[in-house]
Amino acid sequence: MDLPPNNNLEKFTQTAFYKSYKTEFASSWNRFQKPNLDKMKSWWNEKIAKNFDKNISYPFSGPDIMNVLTFFPDGDSYILFGLEPVGTIPNPFNKTDAELTNGLNALRKSLNTIFQVNFFKTVNMAEEIKNNPFNGISALLMAFLAKCDYTVIDAKNVAIDKQSNLTAWEASDAKINWQNPPTSQRIPGVEITFKKGDGKTQTVRYFNLNVIDDNLSKRNPNFIPYFLKITPCATMLKSASYLMHNDNIKFTKIRAAVLESSDFIIQDDSGVPLRYLKNEWEVSLHGFYDKPIPMFSNRAQADLKEAYKASTGILPFSYGYDYKEGKSNLLTAKKVKK
Repeated sequence: MDLPPNNNLEKFTQTAFYKSYKTEFASSWNRFQKPNLDKMKSWWNEKIAKNFDKNISYPFSGPDIMNVLTFFPDGDSYILFGLEPVGTIPNPFNKTDAELTNGLNALRKSLNTIFQVNFFKTVNMAEEIKNNPFNGISALLMAFLAKCDYTVIDAKNVAIDKQSNLTAWEASDAKINWQNPPTSQRIPGVEITFKKGDGKTQTVRYFNLNVIDDNLSKRNPNFIPYFLKITPCATMLKSASYLMHNDNIKFTKIRAAVLESSDFIIQDDSGVPLRYLKNEWEVSLHGFYDKPIPMFSNRAQADLKEAYKASTGILPFSYGYDYKEGKSNLLTAKKVKK
């Protein structure tokens, strides 16, 4: 992106590396990501036309703020969480040219997958965001916000304390990861405030934890009470690894929390199984569904395939694991008030 002459980083943007980097980044963004987001926005405005201006949740999101903002641009706050560590909030103003070059190259590497298929691969992300502040979750969130024409106002590390309250970051939080959660039960996170043009100030918070049932029972029982504080909310699920498909084990607590807190859900078939959305929910089906991709072949839903005979039509954009043209599926569900 261009910088004004009085910006301390403007000189670096005139280097041959940065000019080449800028061209390559724009090309990658414009080849798939931007057109796909534009198609998503147009479809949403035509078919759904709902405005959600309060709380939005996006479980198993990684740093994917851009897709949730496409469907829900007017939220007051967004809560995201995943296995990827929060990372360091980058400060480019204290970096040498060599460090800036290394950082931007690391950022580019982390974006390779989502620029091609519109989802992150958790295994790849865990390896790619280890060692550089420019490609951690915090940096990726800010990069996506900037690329979607938002201005980042502030960014700071935060945590959820034992009493399920949002609290200030402590130095020891930097050592916490989902594989070795502390006895203090603190959950590390980052809070970013942003706005678009003269619009309202919005907030996204990302937390690093494992929401498998055993962890939520033994190590982080403070997360679900915090999560439920955002009720009611709209929830988005995409490329969620079919984690909530087990009926009695593993991810039942987060599934129950999603169903309790949400008054509107938008998801692909990897989110909440259709069988959990048949009583209190008004469901609409969009796109095409036959079966999951081979990696998740054991997660086929016969009832969903039958229900898709009433699809509203093929989606003009990519969403979820089956990203090829005309193959994506999308379910919208509105909670029926009793």
